[in-house]
Amino acid sequence: MLANSKFFCMIFIAMFLLTGCGGLKTETKQSNKPQIQSGGQLSYGSIQEPNMLNPLLSDMLATSEVARLIFNGLVTTNDKGEWMGDLAVQVPTVQNGGVSQDGLTVIYKLRQDVVWHDGVPFTAQDVVFTWQTIMNPKNSVVTRDGYDKIASIVAQDQYTIEIKFKEYYAPYLTLFSTILPKHILESVDINKSQFNRAPIGTGAFKFKEWRIADAIVFEANPAYFRGKPNLSTFVYKIFPDPNIMLTQLKSGEIDIVSNVNFTQFDQVKAVSGYSTIISPNMIWEHLDFNLDNPLFQDIRIRKAIVLGIDRQVLINQTLRNVASPAFGDQSPLSWAYNPAVAAGGRDVIAARDLLIQAGWKQGPDGIFMKDGQKLSFSLVTTSGNKVRETVAEAIAGQLREVGIIMEVRLIDGPLFFSDILKNRRFETAMYAWVAGLDPDNKNLWHSRKIPSRINGYEGQNYPGWRNAEVDSLTEQGARTVDLDARKLVYFRIQEILIQESPIIPLYYRANIDAVKPTVVNYKPNPTPAGNLWNSWELGIVAK
Repeated sequence: MLANSKFFCMIFIAMFLLTGCGGLKTETKQSNKPQIQSGGQLSYGSIQEPNMLNPLLSDMLATSEVARLIFNGLVTTNDKGEWMGDLAVQVPTVQNGGVSQDGLTVIYKLRQDVVWHDGVPFTAQDVVFTWQTIMNPKNSVVTRDGYDKIASIVAQDQYTIEIKFKEYYAPYLTLFSTILPKHILESVDINKSQFNRAPIGTGAFKFKEWRIADAIVFEANPAYFRGKPNLSTFVYKIFPDPNIMLTQLKSGEIDIVSNVNFTQFDQVKAVSGYSTIISPNMIWEHLDFNLDNPLFQDIRIRKAIVLGIDRQVLINQTLRNVASPAFGDQSPLSWAYNPAVAAGGRDVIAARDLLIQAGWKQGPDGIFMKDGQKLSFSLVTTSGNKVRETVAEAIAGQLREVGIIMEVRLIDGPLFFSDILKNRRFETAMYAWVAGLDPDNKNLWHSRKIPSRINGYEGQNYPGWRNAEVDSLTEQGARTVDLDARKLVYFRIQEILIQESPIIPLYYRANIDAVKPTVVNYKPNPTPAGNLWNSWELGIVAK
């Protein structure tokens, strides 16, 4: 389980990017610009079966992933995390006149060459209907966040949408990632509609059949607005048991296996006839200090602990290189990432010097002491996650070499997130956040977001970080319309985060895929667009 504040962050959990950042490398490479055969079938393995195929009503990763074959949004993101037009001709910005200077009005110009899978033209009315469906309290949508900030949405004509917001909503581009067909759903109860299991979309592939606990089959949409897909058939193969998936991988019966379990990495890597792709995602592991603890109110102690941890050794020895170092709260895949914040490596001597400056002296056993007390604290983390447990123990070993005792305590996941973190009953805690498409982390860092009885336990500032400049910057960033100006705000927050160290960013997790070399144009994507964002480009090498 991961702590989150926004739904669109949730579905990042198993999404990822091809190598090129973060220092991760693919095990093998696919050939450049091969000739693609016309047609053909591709099988894509997953350990999760969707509960439905309507992503507005389901928070399952599998639903979101498969939905990219069927549906389109107004805009989407490519494998580099860059925004691009989808059903909209372009991404609206202040510079191109699509967004007003105050950010309260957004205009989307829609493509005029899009039809639904049943041949009915797509129009602006479908966008209006989608918003109305989301805001209808009778409909069991996963989230209305952001959509509830909209004051009105109007079809200026068949291919122009004007959205007026009640207040500036910085992540406005994250809205309308799925558009529904008005002509099919306007007169039905969407909660019970058969549409949810056999949908009609505008995407590159049409739903064909669903074989429970086996596979969902899709056929190419010849009228797709980006052009007819290279493949004729796409089979989303379901493997409830990872061992069965591994067996079929070894027998060569599947073309792509996504989200391979970390424990199976060596086995998958050893399978001949596949490229193993290790790629970073936007989930970052970190260690939080409880800043109300007197020990950690001394920044020299926090800095010493930072210097005592070797991220790269953790990644190399404990995580088998299936991760990349993290140095701040913004992913290197984000437009708001500040490359200047990359910290130096481990420095045991500098760490000890800081402890000495803080009045601590090393005892005969090598552990620092002050006023008769050893320098020790506990770290709580979730039980049942063997990788996390191993990392925690490795950190404890590194800190002991500095002269610091860290005791690892394992807590049941639900209790950890609902009680230990929420009530801030820890000295230090280790868990993960999911970096969102928008860099706004006010919920993590603003002093008003320290959960307590006073604020109704609202917010996820579990360290209890109080910094007036950060408070001001998080507020400023949320209301700044110009992207370049916003970027400077988040650059500064990252700098302060490094300077004050209320947390220690550790690493960004990575994902493991196994792909046949005969597969062309597979480009894993760490954003909500998912790994199938470019399904029309997927193909098989011509023989």
